[in-house]
Amino acid sequence: MRISRLLVGLLFWLTSITAFAAIHSSPVLTNAEKLLETSPAQSLEVSNRFLAQRRLTTGANRSHVNNDTDRSIRTPLHTVYAYLISARAYAYLDQPIEAKAALQKAYQVVDEYDLKHVQVQVLLTEASLTWHLDRDSTRALATLDAAQKAIEALPENSLNGQASRFKSALLRANILAATADSETALVAYENARSQLSRDPQDLRDKVEFQLSLGGFLLDQKQHESALTELLSAFWIASENEYTALIAGANMKLAKLYNQQGVLNQALEHANQAAAFFEHFSLSRRLSASQRLLATIYEQQARYNFALVHYFNALEIEQALGRLQPLAQVHLAIARTYYQLEHFPLSDRYIQDALRLVGSLPNSPLTTQAMLLQGRIHLALSQPKQAEKEIRTALERAEVEKDRKTMTMAHHALSKALESQGKYQAALMMQRDYEKLRAQQTQSEQQQQADTFKQQQRVVERQLQMDELQRQLDSAHQEQLHLQKVNYFLLGSLGVLVAIVYLRHRAAVMRQGELEELRDDFYTHPRTGLRNLRMLNAKLPRSLEKSNANFEQWYLNDMIHQPLSDRLRFAMFDVAFLKALFLRLGYQRAQDIERQLGDYLSERVTQSGRLYHFADTLFIYIETNWDQDTQPDALAHFVQSLIADFVSHYQSSQPQTVSAGDQPPTLTPQVAIGLAEYPFLPRAYTSINDQELIEILLTATHQASDLAQQTGESHWVHFSAINTAPAASFVNTNLRHACLKGIDSGLVKVKSSANDLLNWQKDHESDKKPSSIIDDQSNKSV
Repeated sequence: MRISRLLVGLLFWLTSITAFAAIHSSPVLTNAEKLLETSPAQSLEVSNRFLAQRRLTTGANRSHVNNDTDRSIRTPLHTVYAYLISARAYAYLDQPIEAKAALQKAYQVVDEYDLKHVQVQVLLTEASLTWHLDRDSTRALATLDAAQKAIEALPENSLNGQASRFKSALLRANILAATADSETALVAYENARSQLSRDPQDLRDKVEFQLSLGGFLLDQKQHESALTELLSAFWIASENEYTALIAGANMKLAKLYNQQGVLNQALEHANQAAAFFEHFSLSRRLSASQRLLATIYEQQARYNFALVHYFNALEIEQALGRLQPLAQVHLAIARTYYQLEHFPLSDRYIQDALRLVGSLPNSPLTTQAMLLQGRIHLALSQPKQAEKEIRTALERAEVEKDRKTMTMAHHALSKALESQGKYQAALMMQRDYEKLRAQQTQSEQQQQADTFKQQQRVVERQLQMDELQRQLDSAHQEQLHLQKVNYFLLGSLGVLVAIVYLRHRAAVMRQGELEELRDDFYTHPRTGLRNLRMLNAKLPRSLEKSNANFEQWYLNDMIHQPLSDRLRFAMFDVAFLKALFLRLGYQRAQDIERQLGDYLSERVTQSGRLYHFADTLFIYIETNWDQDTQPDALAHFVQSLIADFVSHYQSSQPQTVSAGDQPPTLTPQVAIGLAEYPFLPRAYTSINDQELIEILLTATHQASDLAQQTGESHWVHFSAINTAPAASFVNTNLRHACLKGIDSGLVKVKSSANDLLNWQKDHESDKKPSSIIDDQSNKSV
């Protein structure tokens, strides 16, 4: 006896719509939803009590609140989910009117409070109720289309969006499995598979999908594929303790093993399902499991055991008052008594079944009952009555296109005609029976061939899997070996990196120390300017390079005179630094010197270089100077540097100070000695760096004497005439050579104090002094 398709569909529905309201956070509603699987009546009681005992809040800010801290109120969101749970519970309890009323109330709350984000759950629940209560596939699919549009309107990161897509796709696949061709249904199931969650912790949806697909494949007689899906669902549900889904998997596996003739396995799974349904008092599912157990025992010819389970199912169905299942049980009991040759009892239960199906128009149970009644009359040697009843059953079976019943009717009618001596008619019926039987056998053989092919593919896949496993093991061993090598190389690389890092760090530290030492070595400790060591290191190389360029020009290797290698030197003595430490002390004097060094560094451009030669002496070197530029321009530049610093420092001091802390008075007085390189126009290499500094010191000394006499800044410029011989300046004291050259007219002197310093002048070409020099500079000392 087959289980009611409606009951199986209801089982699919109850497992597939679980957790529609998973996003609500009310513990009461969560508990009510869990009870749907085991005790729908208690779930209905909890949800109705939630609606009755709590006051619906109407606050504007609480329409979308999702917490349950205040147990005296319920938000609109919780109200909607409570109505949805009630609707599903009513549907399971075969109360369609109440279920639809609860669903309508949910719609009213959604419309009143504009809860668009829960409209998807309401639409999915409506589609489920429409299909499983009314069997209206057209309206159910239309509702699913509306739900799909609502799902697409959800944000991409919606927590319930993915679950809703899967539930919608699975329900659509279940509907198409019952109403469309197998190819369309398989496409729908594959679409549902693509919507499964990828979270390895969330396997409930996968189990529900495999149960639905396995049930569809079982109806299509694709037993191998169905077994794969159902066994996978069974073990996943067992590992995760999905008790209700385990019971559903047991029912389907029992049905599959029963069809395949593996009756012991079928009994084991059916008994496990029946134990679960009995434990939770799930009468409808318990009745289905009892009928399945009775069917299995009936196939084993254990008719007494079958009758026990049939009577258990009869007692449950009488309490439930469902007509069609009750008629099915009566007919199954009648068939069992027929096998036991208790024909009066069998006929009595047939009459009870016909009386029950009388209110069920066009029920196939009527055809089966009339055929069984005809066979009873045939067994009781009443062939005429049997012929009449069997012919009626045959006509109904042909209308219903029930090939199994048609085959049995032809066989029984052939025997009835033979019993009446109508051998020709009996022979025709027997031929029709043989024809139908041959078609049925052919169909079974085709199914067996398909099963064999599936088994062959399974074996081939298993062999391939074994080979792949062997290759995988080999690859795994090789991977372990490579892993060890990689770990060794990685460790070695780590050591090398550590060594390189440490050496780099040490090199950076040494470089930093070297830079500090270089700064200390080549930088004046007080002003921070380049010191005498730097001058001694840089100046000889610079003069050597300039000498080489001038020699190339002199030897005609260069066309133009290398003006870029001309250097102008200014050594200046800053007067206020001489007694600065004695007057102000170490700290303040050092601070002023550091400020002076920073200020001079900022003012000196890239074309010039500044060195702190001695305590109060500085050397400024200017490159790429114009030959026509008068020396007083460079002197004025140096004077402006010192004067600007003094002005800047005085302005930066506070205006109001105590009597014992008066700001120091700095004088901008400076003595400047000037000279150019090359000093001798026709003997570029005759004067080296030390001799050039000697010339600058001589000029600066004269300027310093002038500054002491007048108390003002002065400058003195020395330059050799174009025809000055190199012999006058080689291998002699350069200071005396300069003074002697001045006396003899070989060295020209320009000064800012012509009335105080007079030098003999023999060359009329120098009659045009600088703007500060007057005609008195032509007199001798």
